[in-house]
Amino acid sequence: MAVVIPETEPFIRSAVRANPALLRPDEAGVSLAARMQRLVYGPFKAAVQGGTMPKTLARGPLLIVLDGLDECDNKDEVQELIDDMLVFFDGNPFIPLRVFITSRVEQHIQSRLNVPGVHLDNLVDHCSDKDITAFLDVLFQDAGRRNPVIQAYVREHGEWPTPSEKRKLVGHIGGSFIFASAVFKFVMGSNASSNHPTTPIDRLPLALKMNPGLDGLYAQTLALSEHLAHFLDIISIIALLQEPLPTSGIAELLGIHTYEVVNVLVNLQAIIQVPGTDDTPVALCHTSLRDFLTTQTRSGRFFAHARHHVHLFFRCLERQLELRRRRPGVPIYPSECTHAGAYALKYPMSHLALGKGHARAD
Repeated sequence: MAVVIPETEPFIRSAVRANPALLRPDEAGVSLAARMQRLVYGPFKAAVQGGTMPKTLARGPLLIVLDGLDECDNKDEVQELIDDMLVFFDGNPFIPLRVFITSRVEQHIQSRLNVPGVHLDNLVDHCSDKDITAFLDVLFQDAGRRNPVIQAYVREHGEWPTPSEKRKLVGHIGGSFIFASAVFKFVMGSNASSNHPTTPIDRLPLALKMNPGLDGLYAQTLALSEHLAHFLDIISIIALLQEPLPTSGIAELLGIHTYEVVNVLVNLQAIIQVPGTDDTPVALCHTSLRDFLTTQTRSGRFFAHARHHVHLFFRCLERQLELRRRRPGVPIYPSECTHAGAYALKYPMSHLALGKGHARAD
C-alpha cells in the first residue's frame, strides 16, 4: 500500500517498528485481522486525517481487492478478518476506502457478509453467452497464432471454429467459465488421451459430447451436507423437478420445514444457487449437476433414483387433495396456489411416467 499511497508509508513503518512480527506471516499471536488493522486500515485512516492525500482522494475512494477468499484454508481466520473489517467500516462510515471481495459462496463467508453496508452480487446473474463467446474467442485466437496445425487448416478451409461450431460450443458450456476452460483444454489436447483424434479440429466435435469434468467438485461439495436430515430427498427433488421451486416449495412438497431445506443447501452453494428469499427458485450453477445426480455410475451414493419420481407423484396427489379439501367443489387455479400447490396441479402425471417401474416393493 505504501507504493500506491506514499502518504501511508510513515504510519506503516511506525507500526512495523512497534511490532516487527507484523511482517512475519507465520508469527503466532498476530492474526490476519490484526495485520490488516495495523498495516492497512490504521495507516490509511491516519493519512486521510492528516490531510496529505488531496490529489489521491480526488480520483475517488481507494479500492482493495481480496481475490479468492474461499481458497483460504483457515475458515475461522477468514471470519475474523471479515468481522474486523466490518467493525472498522461501521466505526468509519465516511472513510474513502472500499473492499472488493471475490469468492465462491461459502457459508462461513456469506453468513458474515450478509449485513447492511455490504453489497452482494452473484456473477451468475451477469454471465451471458456473450461473455463465454468473448472468452473463447481470445483463447482460440491465441491458439491459432501458436498452433501450426490450426494455421494450416485455416489457410485451406477458412475460419476455425466456424460461427456455427462456436454457437454450439457456447450452448453446451452453459455459462460456466470453469467448463469453458476445461472444454478448451480438451480441444487443444491438454487433457486428451491417446485414443482421441490427434488434431484440435477432430476433437472439437467430441467436446460437444463431453461432461464438464466437475464430478470431483460435485461429490466433494455434496459430502458436506450428506449427514443432515432429508439430504438425499432434497438433492433428489432438485435434480428431478420438472421446473425449479424455491426452498419453501421444496419443503412443502417433501412435507418438511423450509429451514431444513436451507440447512442442507447452505453448504452446497458452490454448486447450487441458494436464493436469499424463500420464494425465489433454487437453481443449479451448471446443468451438468443434474446429469451427475441422475447417472448412478458418476454420482454413486448421491444418485437421484427414478423411484423419487414416484414419491413426487404421490406428494403431488397429496397436495391436490389438501387443496380440494379446503375448497370443495370450487375450481382450483395454479395462480391462486403456493409454488408447491401450482406444481402439484401441473406435473403429477409427468413424475408417474418417469418413475414407472421404479416404485419400492415396500
